[in-house]
Amino acid sequence: MPVPPWRERRKPTPARRALSYDQIVDAAMIVLDADGVDGMSMRRVAQELGTGAASLYAHVQNKDELVDAVLDRVFAEVAIPEPSGNWREDFIRLAYATRDALQRHRDIAKALWGKVPTGAHALRLADHVYGVFREIGLPDRLVAWAGPLLFDYITADAYEGNLYAATYGDQSGSARYFEGLGDYFASLPPDRFPNIAGMARTLTSGGGDERFEFGLDVILTGLEAKASQSLRDRGGDA
Repeated sequence: MPVPPWRERRKPTPARRALSYDQIVDAAMIVLDADGVDGMSMRRVAQELGTGAASLYAHVQNKDELVDAVLDRVFAEVAIPEPSGNWREDFIRLAYATRDALQRHRDIAKALWGKVPTGAHALRLADHVYGVFREIGLPDRLVAWAGPLLFDYITADAYEGNLYAATYGDQSGSARYFEGLGDYFASLPPDRFPNIAGMARTLTSGGGDERFEFGLDVILTGLEAKASQSLRDRGGDA
C-alpha cells in the first residue's frame, strides 16, 4: 500500500529486540481489549511485549499510526457477504458484521471519529460499498457522500452500544435503565411535556438491534429513492 501523504516514511530505528509489525499489532489488540483506546499507549503495548517502547518505533511512528493499524485489523474481521440478489439485505448483513466487529473490541469505534481509515481492509469495505451504490444507480457524487453516511451510522451505534455495556453491564442492566427512563418520562407533567409524557413507553421501546435495523432501513430507503430518481432523470428505468 502507498504511504498516505500526511505520514512520513519511517526511517530505521535501532531497537532493543527484533519485533515484527504483526507482533506489535497483536499486542496492541490485547491492550485495546483490556484497557480501551485511551489505555493503548506505545509504552503499554511495549510492556505487553516485554520490551521497551523504542522497539515499536522501528515499525510504527506513534500512537496514531498504531491505532490505524489496530483499526485495520478490526476491519479485517468483517466478511463481505456473498451477493444474494437483494442488495438491501446484503447491506444489512454487512452493517451487522461491521458493527459486531467494532463492538468486539471495547471502544475502538471512537477512534474512527475525525478520521478516514485508509488501511487495506477498510478500503476493501469502502470500495465494495461504493461499487454497490454505483450499481443501483446512484451518481458518483451521492455515492461519495452515502458511503461515509452509512459508516458513520454504524460507528455511532457500535460506540453507543459499548458505552451502554460499560455503564450498565449486560442487556438486563440496560433494560433496567430504559425501564427507569420510561418511568421518569411518564412522570413528567403533561401540560409542559405533552408529547414526551404521552409517548413515554414508546420512546424507550425497542431493543438495540431493532433500532439499528430501523435506522439502516431509513438510510437505505432514502438512497434507493435517490437512485430511482437519478435513473429517471437520466432516462433510465426506475
